[in-house]
Amino acid sequence: MTDRVSIPLIDTHVHFDRFPEAEAEAIIRHARDAGVCRVFAVAMGEASCHSLLRWKERYPDFLEIAFGVHPEMEAGAGETERVLRLIRRHRGVIRAVGEVGLPHYSLPEGKRLFPPPSAVKRLESFLEVARELDLPVSLHAVHAMAAPALRLLKKHRVRRAVFHWLKAPFDVVDAIVEAGYLVSVTPDVSVRERDRDLVRRVPLSSLVLETDAPWEYEKGRPSEPAWVRRVAEEVARIKGCSLDEVGRVTTRNALAWSGD
Repeated sequence: MTDRVSIPLIDTHVHFDRFPEAEAEAIIRHARDAGVCRVFAVAMGEASCHSLLRWKERYPDFLEIAFGVHPEMEAGAGETERVLRLIRRHRGVIRAVGEVGLPHYSLPEGKRLFPPPSAVKRLESFLEVARELDLPVSLHAVHAMAAPALRLLKKHRVRRAVFHWLKAPFDVVDAIVEAGYLVSVTPDVSVRERDRDLVRRVPLSSLVLETDAPWEYEKGRPSEPAWVRRVAEEVARIKGCSLDEVGRVTTRNALAWSGD
């Protein structure tokens, strides 16, 4: 690809440990060719944290890592405590707490309006360590879970957070932006009007880009960080601005979120 955006792009949410090891070099090459200079790899749980440490050693200049327990995953208090200890132990290596949040998809349909107390307790433990260590948060909190997650961020005085792949009522979206938190956009913006409406509503100064790779937006075709270029192009089209401007502002937002 020769038509690069002049401002390097950042993919703020990737599950890098889910890529086949044999494909890692090609995935990174594709990303760099697309103008992606850095990715933030989030953990799903304890095993994922250890895996990401190994990937970070292999690609220290490209990969930033975050530790957490995914809210849709089953995990007991013991695993949560071990991940919290890993966050403290590796504070000098990790750049964020994530992926953490509140469950939605794993709950029965009739119980998706209010977060389970156990999920709230787990999220609060991660928000406490994020505030204690001054780490940003990569947050999974969609639909009805976005509002309580926002309340918990404020309660625990967490300064920096990204609502990853946000799906929420617009009044909640507005409150997230007003509180100074960021909203990420995925490749779904190319195919879903809901995501386009989100981009129209949220100012560019509050947006970052992500792929959630290797999530399959196209059945049978795993995504990869290079796809963040597609996201930037669609955001530019929706916002009526240049690709360079999208790259410049979203990269600045991502770096501010991560503390750079």
